[in-house]
Amino acid sequence: MSRDLISGLFWLAIAIFFSIEGLIHLKLGAVRQPGPGFFPFWGGVVLGLLSLVLLLNSLKNRDRLSLSGLKSSKFLLATGAILAYLLLLETLGFVTITFLFLFLLLRLEYKGWVFSAVSALGGAVSSYALFQLWLKTQLPAGPFGF
Repeated sequence: MSRDLISGLFWLAIAIFFSIEGLIHLKLGAVRQPGPGFFPFWGGVVLGLLSLVLLLNSLKNRDRLSLSGLKSSKFLLATGAILAYLLLLETLGFVTITFLFLFLLLRLEYKGWVFSAVSALGGAVSSYALFQLWLKTQLPAGPFGF
């Protein structure tokens, strides 16, 4: 089995879980007044569609699973970054920790310093604008007030 096939099945299962939870156990709400299940449901739908694309692509290509290309140090660093994100979110605030997290992930993929910094800043600011300003979600402010 290919890595993409395994990943696609895994993310499809996660997507189905979140869509069901958002639709059945949480109130979905409406576009103008979203309920707590609105984001999990639509996030699950989008994730499910992307998982299906990955599954179809993997079935078309039929790549074999190979562990020789797996970089365990990158995996461990990315896993540590996720853990640090969770632990430092309240302390540093949403924008700061999101910027640092995205910057690290982009640098792990050997992107340039300037590209990584600009992309991470754009991702952090646009996420803040989406969730804090547009959707009026409370995000941890951190020591800098944002």
